[in-house]
Amino acid sequence: MTDLWQRLKQHKLVQWALAYVAFAFALLQGVDIVAQRFALPASIERLLILALALGFCVALVLAWYHGERGAQKISGTELGILAVLLAIGGGLLWQFERRAPEASVARAMAAPATSTTTVVAKSVAVLPFVNMSGDPGNEYFSDGITEEILNALAQVPGLKVAARTSAFAFKGKAEDLRKVGEVLDVATVLEGSVQQSGDEVRITAQLIDTRSGYHLWSEKYDRKLTNIFAVEDEISSAIARKLEVQWSGGHRAVQRRPVDPRAHDLYLRGLTLFATRSMPAAMDAFEQAVRIDPQDGAAWASLAETRAILPSYAQVPILATNQAALDAADKALALDPNLPLAHVARGVVYANQMRWPDADAAFQHALRVAPGDAEAIDQYAQFLYAVGQLRPALAQIERSLQRDPLSGPGGAIRAQLLFALHDEQAAMSQMKRTLHAHPQGLLEHRIAVWVYVGQHDYVAAEHQMRIASTLIGHDPDATAALIRGMADPALAPAAVRSLQTNPALAALRRDAIVRALFLAALRDREGALAALEDFARNGSSTTPQLLWYPVFDPIRREPRFQAVLSRVGLPYTPAATTRP
Repeated sequence: MTDLWQRLKQHKLVQWALAYVAFAFALLQGVDIVAQRFALPASIERLLILALALGFCVALVLAWYHGERGAQKISGTELGILAVLLAIGGGLLWQFERRAPEASVARAMAAPATSTTTVVAKSVAVLPFVNMSGDPGNEYFSDGITEEILNALAQVPGLKVAARTSAFAFKGKAEDLRKVGEVLDVATVLEGSVQQSGDEVRITAQLIDTRSGYHLWSEKYDRKLTNIFAVEDEISSAIARKLEVQWSGGHRAVQRRPVDPRAHDLYLRGLTLFATRSMPAAMDAFEQAVRIDPQDGAAWASLAETRAILPSYAQVPILATNQAALDAADKALALDPNLPLAHVARGVVYANQMRWPDADAAFQHALRVAPGDAEAIDQYAQFLYAVGQLRPALAQIERSLQRDPLSGPGGAIRAQLLFALHDEQAAMSQMKRTLHAHPQGLLEHRIAVWVYVGQHDYVAAEHQMRIASTLIGHDPDATAALIRGMADPALAPAAVRSLQTNPALAALRRDAIVRALFLAALRDREGALAALEDFARNGSSTTPQLLWYPVFDPIRREPRFQAVLSRVGLPYTPAATTRP
């Protein structure tokens, strides 16, 4: 050992190692600061760590070699060799990182919400069926068929079905189905294809065990488009039997009436647009569908939910849009009283109108009809959040994420709830994972703004605000000035004046709670309280969840703040016996 230590000292290996570690540590600290400020992907830091680890080994080899020669200088040739080795190693690591599927992100997003690592035996993910028609314009049709089958399976008692968002994350990717099963936490995967020619359609489907890779079942269906619903029922029934799921009272295929192919095409197109949160276009597709076929309850229900959440994605008259959503829900339920989306739409509108008991009852009805529906659970979580039930809301959003682990809105809402619960570290961790997986998500960037504001990281908050403003069509310079006013008290008065008068910020002024939130962050207590009182007088808002943000903590105990909550009936406690 003594001889070894002497040789290490002679070769100056310890000095080299310490110097390299010090350099690597300083570099990583600098990169971490830059990454946080500019919301860079976490993969950059991971790759740098791996590259530095490789470089450490190369540096020690060079140190030993030069010690043998009795010199510690490295030639230009050796520096070039070192650079080439690091470039090759970094390139290989980058390729590995790039090719690693979204599964790695999915596992990171789902981990906090998963309470067990045991895969439920009766569980399935319906992957997007492949469009085999040869016409890319028919892609919406194969996607819509997939969603129809997925929705039918979601209503099977005792069967866990991965939500659309997470299943469609694998669209167009030749992933190992074992990996898909691991990410989505399901035991089986349904995949297939759709080939449409005129009014004829051929659908193939196969059920695969994700643990063994074995095919459990496969079938081919050739049908007329006028009888497409019967095909969907046949497929979902066959899968349910294969999974040995007991249907309530024994499965009975739903006898659906023939459907107009033109209306059905528009309905399927609307489903795809809704899934990507292209709300105005989705609403237009559903409206065209119900004009062609006014007896299509599913299209009315989808139209109702699209209208209900439209005010969160577009500048529309809230009162009129709320009423239009309720009208569509009424028409859907008159055709079929058990359409879950129609009840969800009612719940969203009633929550916007602060009719808390009515909203609660609507969500409960939706969950009784479709207890495993991730969208219904997600919206119920947001309702609980709105009425001040933060811990129950967190439990529900995590239950939703178990079924939809790749959901961007779900991940963002979880971060928002953690932020509201003052768990800043967990909120920031969740937010970074969500932004990395969904860099174009409007809701994700909007929530990230306030998580960063809560951390007093105003540079990152401004960056997120600019992205969100650009995505929704607002003036990024005008909104960024508000963040700078939060960061610098000297700029706050000008920011308050801009919020109150700048035409570019009219959208932020329209919702009184949003206006109050910005004023509170700009330290205008009087203005924030006045805006909240305006909200209490005039009613409707799409953002009651913001009332529980920590930004309001400095004025939360003010009598005027408490009077606002009392006037609008908050916090509201749902009856314990009705909770799912």
